[in-house]
Amino acid sequence: MARGGARAHTNVDRVVAPARPVEATRFGDGGLFAGLGTPLFLVDGNNLLWRAAHGSPAPFASDDGRDLTPLFRFITKLRRALGTYGVFAECVVCFDGADAWSGRLDVDASYKANRSYENADLSFMGWLPEIRAALDCVGIANVEIADSEADDVIATLTARAAGRPVRILSTDRDYYQLVSDTTMVVSPRTGLVDEPHIVARYGVTPAQWCDFRALAGDPSDGIPGVPGVGMTRAAATLTGGKTLDHLRDDPLVAEHWSDLVRWRDLIRVRTDVAVELVLTGAATRRLPSPSAICAALGLVR
Repeated sequence: MARGGARAHTNVDRVVAPARPVEATRFGDGGLFAGLGTPLFLVDGNNLLWRAAHGSPAPFASDDGRDLTPLFRFITKLRRALGTYGVFAECVVCFDGADAWSGRLDVDASYKANRSYENADLSFMGWLPEIRAALDCVGIANVEIADSEADDVIATLTARAAGRPVRILSTDRDYYQLVSDTTMVVSPRTGLVDEPHIVARYGVTPAQWCDFRALAGDPSDGIPGVPGVGMTRAAATLTGGKTLDHLRDDPLVAEHWSDLVRWRDLIRVRTDVAVELVLTGAATRRLPSPSAICAALGLVR
């Protein structure tokens, strides 16, 4: 199995246009939002790109006939999310690195082994250079670290932004462990996910999330969980704010202890990634229309 994420499983030629062109047109807003960037809006770029590339009702073509749908819808979705949840916020988009899974594969070689890309159409990944160029074009910081998942980059930036309101745009529930008084997850289906929502929906707190998922399992990451334990039983086991460490003598936990600790480590996000990006505290400019950005990149007239 290749050690990277989805990108490592495709032979798509990613360089379909000059990556991050220096001469790309930049859009401005006359400084209207300058200095108002206390909130931090963090975007899981791969998660957003996957959603942008699937379920489009109609393709959007470039002047040379290429399908611009992933790029066009990525901008559309980001623009809509910022307009709803990220007004006056500093926006940073984080992408998985090409070897993003390497650290967790060293812990467990079966990590995400359930994900098969052999016959999948991953051509949309080839638009990453243009997507990053588009983000540069509108002044949105974007980060990709070769051996890190976007989850860990976002967790690191969240930790650095202590005291600031943070909103994380993703459908990945692993981010629920970061939810606090100042940090919420923006779910396209649910809206803002805060601690009361997590407690009401799952019966555990964000601080218990990794223990909860270790017990119940997480099929999306290839984590099987304890046989016969679903979400209801896992939540009941953790009643009263307990964690796995409180339950070492519980027969169910003791029998699977080494597996549970390993699975919990896989689920737990890192907050110590060497991210060179410096948060500025300046609000992101309003995004132009997707058509205007595509035109600025020379993809349409």
